[in-house]
Amino acid sequence: MQNVSYKAPGVWNHSWYNAQGQLTNRVLTNSASGYVIRTSSGYVGKFPTVKPLPIHAYSFNSQQISLEHMASYQYIGGSSETAAGPALSSTINGATFGPAYDWTPLENKALEKLTTKVRGDLDLSIDLAEIHKTVKMLKVTEQVVDLTNTFVKKFGILKAPAKAWLAWTYGVRPLLGTIFGAADENIRIVINKTAHFRVRANGLYFPRTVTLNTVVGVVPFPVVIGSSVKTSVSYGLDLRTDQFDLARWSSLNPASIAWELTPFSFVVDWFYNVGGYLRNMETYLLYANKFRSGYKTRLSASDLRFEIIDSGIGNGSEIYHSSVWKGSIKHVDIQRSVLSSYPSPYPPVLGADLGSSRLLSSAALLAQLLGRR
Repeated sequence: MQNVSYKAPGVWNHSWYNAQGQLTNRVLTNSASGYVIRTSSGYVGKFPTVKPLPIHAYSFNSQQISLEHMASYQYIGGSSETAAGPALSSTINGATFGPAYDWTPLENKALEKLTTKVRGDLDLSIDLAEIHKTVKMLKVTEQVVDLTNTFVKKFGILKAPAKAWLAWTYGVRPLLGTIFGAADENIRIVINKTAHFRVRANGLYFPRTVTLNTVVGVVPFPVVIGSSVKTSVSYGLDLRTDQFDLARWSSLNPASIAWELTPFSFVVDWFYNVGGYLRNMETYLLYANKFRSGYKTRLSASDLRFEIIDSGIGNGSEIYHSSVWKGSIKHVDIQRSVLSSYPSPYPPVLGADLGSSRLLSSAALLAQLLGRR
C-alpha cells in the first residue's frame, strides 16, 4: 500500500471585541479540520500457506483525526474574546495515547493458548497425584441430594449447589478432558512432520488521554469514558513434531507439578498467573529445538471520541467563559515481526482475570466457607 498523508485545510479564527462589540483584532491561523495518515512497510498481500511459513515482516498504521474548538470570554466593561474553527495544527502529526499500553498480559495469554495447542490439555502427572481428590469430588449425586437434607440448615441452600459446581468444574470436567486427551494421543500418528499452529488472544485497552498537536500547541485531551481500544496478539509457528511426544502426556517440570498440587493455587493464578508462566516456560524450553519458523502480530484498533468542556464564572477581569474542544480518532495499527526462535514468556503481571466461570467458582468457594461455620 502506498503511504498517504492528507489534511483537510481550515482556518482558526481568534478575535477580540471592544465594549461596543466592535472587532478590534482578528488572528486567522492556518489549521486543519482533519488528518488522514496511512503508512506501511514490508510485505503486503495474501500470505502463502506453504510450510514452513515464509518469513515476512510488515507494519501498517492508519489514523483519521478531527478536532474543532469554540470558545468565548466576557470581561468587565463589555469587551469579549472568541475563538472558533478547526483546531488541528497545519503540520500533520499523528496522535498518541496515554498511558502506553502494556502488551505483556495479552502476550502471555496468547502463549497459554499456543501451549495448549502445541502440547494439548493432557497432564497425567497432576491427574495421578490428585486422583483421591477427583474420586471424592465425583460424588456429585450425593452432594446434590444433600441439598434437601440441608435445606433448613444455615447456609445449606448455598452449600449444596456450590459443591455441585466445584465438583463439575474441578472434578468431572477435567477428568473427561483427560480421558478424551489420552484417547486422542493414542490415535495421533505423526512422523517427523512440520505442523502449523496459530493462536490469537484479544483484549481491551482504556486510554485516558489522546495527545494531539493543535493550533495552540500540544494538548492531551481526555478520552470520553467508556471508549476503548481493541487489541490482539497473534502467533503463528511451524514446529517439527514427532510420533511420540512425552511432553504432550505430562508436565516434566517439578516446579510446575508442585505448584498445581498446592491448595488453592488456582485462585492465586486468577490474580498472578504463576501456573501459566511455569507451563509456558517449560514449553519454551522443550520445543526450542523443534522450531522451524514463526511470526508475532500485534494489532490495535479504535474509534474514540475526546473532548474538553469548560465553562463558568471567571476570575479578575473575566466575568464568564465557555470553551469546548471536541474531536475523534479512528485508528488501526498492525505490527508483524519475524520470530527467530520459539517465543519465551514474560513474567506474570498482577491483575484480576475473572470471567463468568471464575466468578461462579469464587461464589461457590465463599459458600463452602460460609457453610462450614
